[in-house]
Amino acid sequence: MKTRLASALALAAMPALLPAQTGTVVGEVRTSDGVAVGAEVRAVDGPRTLTDDRGRYRLQVAAGAAVIRVTFLGYATAQSSAEVGSGETVRIDFELEPRAMELDPVVVTGTMRETRVSASPVKVDVVSGRYLQRSAASSLAESIRYVNGLYEQVDCAVCYTNSIRINGMDGPYTAVLIDGMPIMGALASVYGLNGIDPSLIEQLEILKGPQSTLYGTEALGGVVNVITKDPRFAPRWSLDASRTSLGEATVRFAATADGDGASGLLSGAVLHGDRFVDENGDGFSDLPLTTRVSLFGKGELRREGRPVGGLTVKAYREERFGGVASWTRDDVGSSRVYGEFIRTSRVELMGRWRLPVEGVRLDASYAYHDQESYYGDQRYLADQQIGFGRLVWSGGAGAHQWLTGLTLRARAYDDDTPATATAERRLIPGLFVEDEWRATDRWTVLGGVRADHHGDHGLILSPRLSAKWQPLEATTLRANAGTGFRVVNLFTEDHAALTGARRVVIEEALAPERSVSLSLNVNQVIEMGPNPMMIDLDLFHTRFGNRIRPDYETDPNLIVYRNLDGHSVSRGVSLSLNQNFLRIPLRYTAGITFQDVHTDEGAGPERELFAPEYRGVWSISYTFPGPVTVDWTGSLTGPMRMPSYPEPFTRPTRSPVYTVHNLQATWEPAAGVSAYATVKNVGDMAQASPLIAPDDPFGEAFDTNYVWGPIVGRQLVLGVRVARGR
Repeated sequence: MKTRLASALALAAMPALLPAQTGTVVGEVRTSDGVAVGAEVRAVDGPRTLTDDRGRYRLQVAAGAAVIRVTFLGYATAQSSAEVGSGETVRIDFELEPRAMELDPVVVTGTMRETRVSASPVKVDVVSGRYLQRSAASSLAESIRYVNGLYEQVDCAVCYTNSIRINGMDGPYTAVLIDGMPIMGALASVYGLNGIDPSLIEQLEILKGPQSTLYGTEALGGVVNVITKDPRFAPRWSLDASRTSLGEATVRFAATADGDGASGLLSGAVLHGDRFVDENGDGFSDLPLTTRVSLFGKGELRREGRPVGGLTVKAYREERFGGVASWTRDDVGSSRVYGEFIRTSRVELMGRWRLPVEGVRLDASYAYHDQESYYGDQRYLADQQIGFGRLVWSGGAGAHQWLTGLTLRARAYDDDTPATATAERRLIPGLFVEDEWRATDRWTVLGGVRADHHGDHGLILSPRLSAKWQPLEATTLRANAGTGFRVVNLFTEDHAALTGARRVVIEEALAPERSVSLSLNVNQVIEMGPNPMMIDLDLFHTRFGNRIRPDYETDPNLIVYRNLDGHSVSRGVSLSLNQNFLRIPLRYTAGITFQDVHTDEGAGPERELFAPEYRGVWSISYTFPGPVTVDWTGSLTGPMRMPSYPEPFTRPTRSPVYTVHNLQATWEPAAGVSAYATVKNVGDMAQASPLIAPDDPFGEAFDTNYVWGPIVGRQLVLGVRVARGR
């Protein structure tokens, strides 16, 4: 019996051991009027690539009959086939015809498998890496400032910890994934976002509303999935160096290698800023003094041109300081001179392997996060380890596509706060299953459920239901209903509990937070010849139960935590539109979100702190001869409710309306070489000192939480990028 089993396993593994028989397809992609475009080129049921800036592509495929398909925004899909022999190179050129319906990037977040946006019953917003470059951002949190429905919340005006809000909800309600892996965790949601270098991002995939059915805890308000660059499509080497007028210098580098059966990418980034800036005159630094080093490596194995496995390694080290100018390292943790010093060390490992069984994939990841922090004379030491494993089986029969999987999430957390008397150990097994049913050519329905078992809270079920109806070729409606849950690490997620002079009171054993969400999306494509306009209208309503809400109002000297005796609501409407003009080098995106985020404990609704009532964003790009591209990005932020303070420290409890504008000019004197100049915050808009009682930072009234707008004003960024080969 053992011999037969060994023989069967050997036969199953044999294809992976045999040398791949492959050939190569090369060519150019142009529009019908001769313009080279950056299109996606894909072998049907095989690998894909992107054309370079001259429209050229190179694609390795399995020997035999190859079917090549090309897609580009605003143009009809083109397809051609050829017989490719082993070791042979075949040329196929494409000419694309205008058609507005082809608005179809590939995403994975909504269904955990590659799906085109038009086919997915789950609404997924896609933001390209090129879009993120338009404002010279230095971190993920800064990159999302101009994405509709997302908002960077600065949680501390001294050390500048930050988080990502979706539809107005607190940052820890947003699950941040790296290539689909939920490894960021509670500590990283506050202290680790700056370690994700925007130059590594191929695209962001954003799901708004609870997504616990696929991604488990922490996906209570939404998901941001960071898709990193594929080594096969990235330049052979690249360098990006920049410096700001406020003294921050950044150097980024990357190199790739691509062979017949493997490809790899190695990159790194160093940021250093040591200039003390105090434009508002409160005696404290407006911008933290920061030194950050990050390394990223990614390798992939292929068989017959298709990925079969890969490994990603990421390391991150940062030291940042915020406080008064006279502070030195000798003052760490002392009450002589006030300063906030944070040292972050983080390592991540992610692996993926396609098993010999058709449709079965094994994902695994591990993250270690070490935190050493001092807020004046208050020390906060913490470490967290997260191990994650996921066995996924996807398949289909007839009109049904199913996805099922087993997950195991292990988390170890320890800190030196009163809330953690003993180190926390959690092992959370889970099971999820869902089915996507294409009922007709116009109707698709997706249903799924997840079951997780928590040692403290028992079995938690998270169902979801989605439907897509396409009554017309240019009109698509999507309806989604979903649930989410979250188990809280209080002190890692609420920075106000660690800084300032308020005393923390935890009134009860805190139960997991839950959410239920309904959303409706209408997507309309308006034909304008080769310049289609796409409009998205979203309605959303999320209701939260067991909400853990910090109470700053009952006693100005306390922060009181309890499960909410009532409910919280995030509801609103969002409108987005974008358009690319082909015959004139102009493109733009614009969006606005109106939201009502409130809590009701029986006495009527009360607006959520730090949640703008509305927020608009826009980005306009135009390329002049030369070529020089000018990008104008901006945001409009409506009023938000702010904390109240007693006399003599009273501040307005409602923030003003304000706008921020950025201008960037990029000159490309040669292919792969560009120089850029960015003016951030052109209007020099900055709020007055966000600190309460800055003249007595060790006193009872000191608070760092009154942040509603930019803390620093106008700044200039100068940089150069060089990239060679693909």
